[in-house]
Amino acid sequence: MYAYSIPARPMAIVFGTLGFRPKSLIPTLKSTPGVEKLVFYSGADRSGPEAVQAVAEARKEVIDYCVRMGIAVDAVDLPDPFDFKGIEKRIRADIRKHRKEGRTIAVFNIAGGTRPTSSAALLACILEGIPTVYIHDLTYEEIPLPLLRIEYSQVLSPEERQILKVLRKSGGEGVTEVELAELIHKHKATVNHHVKNLVRKGAVRLEVHPADHRKRVVKVEESTELLLGDDE
Repeated sequence: MYAYSIPARPMAIVFGTLGFRPKSLIPTLKSTPGVEKLVFYSGADRSGPEAVQAVAEARKEVIDYCVRMGIAVDAVDLPDPFDFKGIEKRIRADIRKHRKEGRTIAVFNIAGGTRPTSSAALLACILEGIPTVYIHDLTYEEIPLPLLRIEYSQVLSPEERQILKVLRKSGGEGVTEVELAELIHKHKATVNHHVKNLVRKGAVRLEVHPADHRKRVVKVEESTELLLGDDE
């Protein structure tokens, strides 16, 4: 007698944003094999009680569907669905949390929510290399977006990331290259080389020192915070 073992079906997590229409999210749950969990983000624009009620009803319908199908669900209520930067940081933190737990993120559905919410989700997917889809408004067809599946944070070397961490702690004031070399215990020429690379990559900028015009200070570009994420 031979014993056959059936390979376990790979389990996966679906992420998504949700607006007023649960039909924009549920098709992805149906089309993704082995879904064990849904994490979705929603928030009413507070334009009136009708908008708040519509979002609440959509959330309930999606949650009820997950309960019927035995899918775990995290429904994240966004206090401000127009806070692009805050939403992007929250989504990336959740993506990284699940990855550290060894979970597979199958896809991110960005079919619903406010424009800042959807845009923040799309940016998070680009930076984290997550496959992304949206649902057609009329046909409800699931359409994949042809994004590059790379993690953009990897464009930075370990030394460059170390420099950016130090600069972020300067409170936006910036530091000179001499001060930076002392803070990271590197030779000034080495720091100069890395700073030039960071300027070329658009991660930092050089400005005239406010107290001594012969010197320049290195400052982090605001957009760099989106690249680094919250765990740096």
